[in-house]
Amino acid sequence: MQRRDFQLGLLGAAVLPAAQARPRKKQPPLINAPAAIKALRVGSGPLADGYRIAPAGRLNWYFSNLGLIAIVQYLPLPDLDLYVRRYLDLYLSRLQPDLTIQDVLFNDASTTHITLVASDSDNSYAATLLSLAMRYLQASQNWAWWETHKVRLKALAQANIVNLIKANGLARVYQPGNPSPYADYGYMMNNAEDYRGLRDLSSLLAQRGESVDAAYFGSVASGIGQAIVLQLWDSALAGFRVSDQDLRASTDSFYPGTTCQVFPQAFGVSECAADFTPAYRFLNTWSPRWPSLAYDPFPWCILGTVAAKRGDFQRANTQLTATEALFQQTPALVTINELGFYQRTRSILNGYGEI
Repeated sequence: MQRRDFQLGLLGAAVLPAAQARPRKKQPPLINAPAAIKALRVGSGPLADGYRIAPAGRLNWYFSNLGLIAIVQYLPLPDLDLYVRRYLDLYLSRLQPDLTIQDVLFNDASTTHITLVASDSDNSYAATLLSLAMRYLQASQNWAWWETHKVRLKALAQANIVNLIKANGLARVYQPGNPSPYADYGYMMNNAEDYRGLRDLSSLLAQRGESVDAAYFGSVASGIGQAIVLQLWDSALAGFRVSDQDLRASTDSFYPGTTCQVFPQAFGVSECAADFTPAYRFLNTWSPRWPSLAYDPFPWCILGTVAAKRGDFQRANTQLTATEALFQQTPALVTINELGFYQRTRSILNGYGEI
């Protein structure tokens, strides 16, 4: 996504042959990610059924979406209802009239006294919510919930993604009128997430026989995928630009310069498939020590997830080990979204496939 540090105040090569780097097959995890994510659920107050990003942290809806997506397949039906469906209901109930949403600060331990703060984007929040809703529905088969909320979900996608697409084909960060200096940027990270959210919505609509809307949202997703290639690929440096406001791919920043390279592969932007390998090489060339968490306080587990998807098990395993150590030392730095991508990496390495 775009500049997380702006809101949170916290952030600041070739694949190895399989013979040299085998996955850790079905070893007991040192982090029980589903349990750790469930433990972050808010139990009382006006935001009950929401999630903190970390113990004693704020509620960031985008981070919560990414964390919950990863554990849907591990939850039995009663837990799906408790931990996911009730969260989805809360999210939809907190939407503003323009279908945006605000993050939440908890002012005391009671979680009753809160302060609303600006979200880090409009588009990525909506996109990841759509992806979570799709996974919940596939797992629960709760089509009554879908029938109740489908109009609102389609409106959410329209207002926060489709209507924000610029002439160059990329979606801007915020709806018009937002005072953020980044409001009109077309970010690599956000647009990859937008693509996935629309693809997931399109797939769900097709499954439910709504072929016209399915084709519509699928077509918009394809346009975003094509725009990422045309507007953000730097052929001279063989890497993605951070945004449409950058003249070249960034070789001197970990976040967002090299981290953004994996987002098209992480979110399955098929239109960018030809660039997956050079973009991953860009990451490993300019930030070679990322598996050991050398560049940022947070682990950036999305990088390990893409490494695992690519069969780069050595780097993926190295990052898992480093993340487990960080979680033991400073659990607040392994936030709910990081736990989600940690779980995605483990799922692949343990032979259970991609989430």
